This record gives sequence, C-alpha cells and structure tokens, in this order.
Amino acid sequence: MSRKRKLSRKHKVVASIGAVAMVAGIAAVTVSSSQAATESCAGLDTALQNNQNFIAAQQANPDAQSEARIANRQAVVDLIQQRREAAGCQ
Repeated sequence: MSRKRKLSRKHKVVASIGAVAMVAGIAAVTVSSSQAATESCAGLDTALQNNQNFIAAQQANPDAQSEARIANRQAVVDLIQQRREAAGCQ
C-alpha cells in the first residue's frame, strides 16, 4: 500500500517563492548577457566623446562644482571604456 505525501500550505508557498526567485534570476542573467552581446560600439563611442567634451568644458571654465563633476564624469568614462572593451570595440 503506497502512501502519498501531501505538502502543507506553508511548504507550497515556500516552493512557489523559490521557483519565482529562480525564474527571476535566470531572466536577469539572460538579459544582462544579451545586452552585452548587442552593445553598440557607435553608441559607446558617442557617449565617450560626449563625456570627454563635458570634462574639457569643465576644465576650460571651472566653477566651485567642477572638480566633483569632472570626477563623476571620469568614472563614467572609465565604465564606458570597460563596456567598449567587453563589446570588442576598437
């Protein structure tokens, strides 16, 4: 005689939450990897140039906030360079 084991309501909720979390994790990894694969070198080059132009303008006409703005934009430039490298841009 076989005995069927029934899951309690609490176990069903926990199992459902685990399944949803797993699906969300898979979706996040898929989106991030597909985004990197379709990165536009032209778009990255434009973003890089815009940030470099902004830094040059701040250096040419500095004000009280220029140093902070330049540091912020330099961090953005560094990230863009990393994305360009990952995308295989020349």
